Amino acid sequence: MTAAHGLGWPGQEGAASGDEVRPRAEPSGLDPAFAAAGPGQEAGGGEWPAGPWPGGEPGEITAPPGPDGLGWPSAAAPPGPEAVTVTARPGAESDVVIPVVAEPASDTPIARAARAALAARSGSPAWPRPRACRIITIANQKGGVGKTTTAVNLAASLSLHGSRVLVIDLDPQGNASTALDVDHRSGTASVYNVLVDGQPLSGVVRPVSGIPQLYCAPATIDLAGAEIELVPLVARESRLVRALAGFDSTGLDYIFIDCPPSLGLLTVNALVAAPEVLIPIQCEYYALEGLEQLLRTVDLVKSHLNPSLTVSTILLTMYDGRTRLASQVAEEVREHFGEIVLRSIIPRSVRVSEAPSYGQSVITYDPGSSGAQAYLEAAREMAHRNAARA
Repeated sequence: MTAAHGLGWPGQEGAASGDEVRPRAEPSGLDPAFAAAGPGQEAGGGEWPAGPWPGGEPGEITAPPGPDGLGWPSAAAPPGPEAVTVTARPGAESDVVIPVVAEPASDTPIARAARAALAARSGSPAWPRPRACRIITIANQKGGVGKTTTAVNLAASLSLHGSRVLVIDLDPQGNASTALDVDHRSGTASVYNVLVDGQPLSGVVRPVSGIPQLYCAPATIDLAGAEIELVPLVARESRLVRALAGFDSTGLDYIFIDCPPSLGLLTVNALVAAPEVLIPIQCEYYALEGLEQLLRTVDLVKSHLNPSLTVSTILLTMYDGRTRLASQVAEEVREHFGEIVLRSIIPRSVRVSEAPSYGQSVITYDPGSSGAQAYLEAAREMAHRNAARA
């Protein structure tokens, strides 16, 4: 008989009373008495009752259930779905359950983000470079639409893919200088000295650490007073274009001018200095209201000061796919402006907002994020569009 509650090992029936324990048959084969015993009978010499028991397969050794359903624990519990059972044949000791570790899927969101980050940081393949340096003013008198974010991240994207880029920070807040980690404390040589004092632009340009071929002309808080100081100066609207005329831009592919959120003299200087305007438009109703005034200013500058000025690019920013309004604004802008609207749309992204606090663009801060990928795609589209026109 088995031990109390069916917990005895096969061949140990006498262990509880001090009887001699008779070992189980050797692995050379099944004991003849074991094979001859029927269900519910005890084999001679204290061997197991013959199987198979319910749930067993022919030739599989499965423990007989005891009074409490507690059979020999080697195979009492079925293996989980992520395991392989190696079934013992006659003469083997027990079933062996081998856990199987599933191979990680290669197309998970984390894997895609990792691949995108590697591609962004490697800068491969290189994008087409323009034949001549493109000077692009990024303007919109409405604040908070992503002018500085667009200037910094487009510049970083193009630089990482083979272009040489200069960012001119014309905003007294100096946010572009902050995002590129360029010193812009009060008293530092900056764009203010170029516009008001007539210093050469080359004297204030600084390289951006961590991104080769990217440069920045910083802005300081002193630039806030330039609006008033420029009023009595001769040709006050053309101070920046004169500075660019004396600057050797043959080694550059792009110059981005980041404007303040106004239509004052600083923005007018930027519009006079560049043949192209890029307008970031936030996907909200208020952005459309201010767009008419900006376009009117562009037309005035084109008529009187810069005949070559044109709106070459419109970028939709801060797109929230959960709202119907964002989709309606995007549709209206595309319907009105046509092909100059980039197909790429910049979504709302926490990473884009976090990056400047670390003195980085989102392209270097988190290249796998949705915001970084959107700006990379927008920059790629700009580069290839220019190549198609050439």
